[in-house]
Amino acid sequence: ERLINWSLSDTTTRLVIRLGVAYGSDLEKVKRVLLQAAMEHPKVMHDPEPAVFFTTFGASTLDHELRLYVRELRDRSHTVDELNRAIDRLCRENDINIAFNQLEVHLHNAKGDEVTEVKRDLNGGDLAPTAS
Repeated sequence: ERLINWSLSDTTTRLVIRLGVAYGSDLEKVKRVLLQAAMEHPKVMHDPEPAVFFTTFGASTLDHELRLYVRELRDRSHTVDELNRAIDRLCRENDINIAFNQLEVHLHNAKGDEVTEVKRDLNGGDLAPTAS
């Protein structure tokens, strides 16, 4: 038997693209770039208009969402791919750094001294930490 989804009245669907930018980024420029990418894409609907929201202060990122609509469900994946590529290009052109998680590690030896260098003995494979 065939299943019919009676609640689906049309094929218009919303897409959400999330982007984290580096702390210190010009947030108005980020918003302009995201909207530019959306407005220039032929599959993105202009009514309702795409919208950008600064959603949260992340651990290593200032997080944004680009929300937009496309007319056809089948256009979702290609539109997301093409928008991600356009956003990457526009961010590079506008000196906006797409952020990534960063982790700083401080090593200490058994005496509590900070380790500044770890040397590996290629013959035996043992690691020999050096304190500063």
